[in-house]
Amino acid sequence: MPTTPALVSALRELGDRPAVVADGRAISGIGLLLGVSPPGGLPRTLAQRVAAHAALPPSAARTAEQRLRHWAGVLGPPPIRHTVLHPATDLAVELALATLLAGGTVHCGDPQQDPDQQLAALAASATTHLSLPSALLWHLSRRPDLADHDLGALRLVLHVGPEPRQDDVYAAVDALGAVLAHVRAPHSHAEAADQRLRTAADAAAATAWKHAIGVTTEHVQAFGTHLDQAVLAALLLTLQQSGVLTDPGRGHTEAEILAAALVTPTQRPRVSRWLDALTRHGLITRHDDVHYGRPELTAAEVREAWRPAVEAWTDGLGPVAVLDRVRRGALRLPRLITGEEAPRPAAAPIRWAAARGYLGAALGALVRGIAETHDGPEPLRILELGQDGPDSTVTRALATRPRPGADHHQLPDGGRYDLVVATATGHPDTVVPELVDQLAPGGQLLLLAPTGEQLDLLITGDAAAGAGADSPDCSAAPAAPALPAATAPLASPAFPTLPALPTLPAERWRAALTAAGCPTVLTLPEDGHPMGLLGQRLFAARMP
Repeated sequence: MPTTPALVSALRELGDRPAVVADGRAISGIGLLLGVSPPGGLPRTLAQRVAAHAALPPSAARTAEQRLRHWAGVLGPPPIRHTVLHPATDLAVELALATLLAGGTVHCGDPQQDPDQQLAALAASATTHLSLPSALLWHLSRRPDLADHDLGALRLVLHVGPEPRQDDVYAAVDALGAVLAHVRAPHSHAEAADQRLRTAADAAAATAWKHAIGVTTEHVQAFGTHLDQAVLAALLLTLQQSGVLTDPGRGHTEAEILAAALVTPTQRPRVSRWLDALTRHGLITRHDDVHYGRPELTAAEVREAWRPAVEAWTDGLGPVAVLDRVRRGALRLPRLITGEEAPRPAAAPIRWAAARGYLGAALGALVRGIAETHDGPEPLRILELGQDGPDSTVTRALATRPRPGADHHQLPDGGRYDLVVATATGHPDTVVPELVDQLAPGGQLLLLAPTGEQLDLLITGDAAAGAGADSPDCSAAPAAPALPAATAPLASPAFPTLPALPTLPAERWRAALTAAGCPTVLTLPEDGHPMGLLGQRLFAARMP
């Protein structure tokens, strides 16, 4: 007597209980066997496959069920309420059929739905199993409102995509509290694009390596500590010379400090940021908007504070003239804030002088690598933002190894681009989506972003820029001078002359890029590299 296919038996066992749920409509096991077709791409395809399977002879059905049994074993024992957030791919259909074979219920989700609605649906269905593309998993697991949704029933997440980064896996496990299982999607266009980007990033790191010779973590940390101490001492001395903040027992409001120091209206934002920085770093204290100082510093003590900073800087980090500019600026502060001396042109942060060789070489190599491996039918469309001269990073990179047909823009033309090169000029949650919106499908973004506090900008930066916004780690950089093309890899890096910008750790920038839809984000220099302590990082991201 013919044997009934196992899938058909499982659906009969479900009976009138829900087998497939789509758009709020539940189809029972018997309903599927009777040919009821739910709406939507995946539900309809699933119903068609059930009908085709039910018509197979027993031997063919057993062969077709071999892979389904494998996936059913991965899913484990019931209860199984499996949300499948995939379009109607073969793998998605197999996972859904395996769920039915294991006696579970399939919830057909919409991978294009708003993330909040996706999370709400997972909570409402008490989903125990979730299948989705890896990029979507990283996106959902980093949602700031994830904790608002009860996903306590979730046991297993199957994510499909290229080999994941361990950091992404750990973060998703911590966020979801479920077991993660990776399903490799071999020979996919996304995987090939990821591999090309990683190869280009590896080549860029190898090219930039020579610019980090002799630079150690201890060296960079020591310089940063000495520089920040000298800057803060210079700021406090400038204010104490006006007779304020010299007594820990006597407080002053900000208005009283500004008045005592005769600060002009245009320089008040600068001095306000001084007070924020001095408070954050413990040189003064603040209680109920009243500032309390410390015993008065002397000019000799401040001069001595600069000495170890100079020694560390000139020991292989940069030319002495760069640091001298900051020291001279500190001496001019009393005349600057009172309007006796006109402001000088804003300067780039001093650490940039040490980092620009590495980052410039890496950026140029990445541009060349991306251009050389572009395999699209149309010319490579490149948008380079923030460059104010014809001899720019992209121009020189393409000239070194020209690619016929590259379409290079320095202003948006309303279209989408295969490659966008930019410098961050705002908060990651704002600037990143705007840049990603310029990318065509599969496009890549090379973003230079601040990742470390730059206190020297409180001296040499614009009055409306500098360190000391609401976050403990803040910075904004003024426009940097153009660098000669013959000696510098970056012609004129675009440092924004804007109010203080939050300078957040590299992970915050990576999270913003992932949240904006980039499944792959690489960072140069990599985490732990001493050049990364100089406060600027280069992020390479790819759109699906």
